[in-house]
Amino acid sequence: MLIKNRTPYKGKVKILFEKYPEYTSSRTVLNKVHLNLGFTKLVSRIELKKVEKNGSIETVLDLSKVALINALTGGKIGKYEWWVVKGINGNFETQKKPANEKDIVFHGCLENSFLSLNGDYIGDINRGWWYCNNNMVICEEYPHGVAVALKENNYFLKYNRIYHSSDLNLNGDAIGYYGYTHRGGCLFKLGDRLFEEDYIPVRSDYTQKEWDKYYKAYQKVLKKSDDFDKKWIYDDGIKSVMPFNKRGHKVIETWEEAKQAAINMSKYLS
Repeated sequence: MLIKNRTPYKGKVKILFEKYPEYTSSRTVLNKVHLNLGFTKLVSRIELKKVEKNGSIETVLDLSKVALINALTGGKIGKYEWWVVKGINGNFETQKKPANEKDIVFHGCLENSFLSLNGDYIGDINRGWWYCNNNMVICEEYPHGVAVALKENNYFLKYNRIYHSSDLNLNGDAIGYYGYTHRGGCLFKLGDRLFEEDYIPVRSDYTQKEWDKYYKAYQKVLKKSDDFDKKWIYDDGIKSVMPFNKRGHKVIETWEEAKQAAINMSKYLS
């Protein structure tokens, strides 16, 4: 059976059964879950290829996939460095190496990072590959936590040409803005609602059909919940069963509002 390497790394494919395969180690990464049997899963993992370089062992990247990330996401794969430096008013962090090395308190370096074109850290190479596979482009105004979600057949993907999200014709190329953290994410489109963290749903904000759907879902969740879960469900009320893009008074009418909704949600989940 020929199994495609779906990761941004070079390495050998291994097939095995694992109950909890969603981990990454220094030796292997999950490639794909092929069959979920409930009590276990049939998965493929990539045994990472390693080479010695300048006295250290490095993981080998698939350069063709690095090129795709660099071409299609409005970002780049590179080294992210930062310094914690002594200052007059206390320590501060900077991405520029200080002239006086005696002032350096700490120096951090992350190889193979996914960066905005301005050098903002977004994540590791897997985050960049996730952007690439999901037709997403970095949002420069909020690079760490918001992306522009593109249509599959837009001009930029067709010609492998993404330089900046400001180049996009949002009405022609985009679906919406995707807000995310490690805890989850949500797409915000025109016609959705501008997410508000402290929003309390009111009947008049929804159609009767929408309200009935959420009310039934809320009652169903309450019946299935134990005492521990019921506490936070009662605290959140009916909005506990509402998607993030339906939590807000304001209907999204512009791309700027869609972007703000994604930013609000990303901050909320951070």
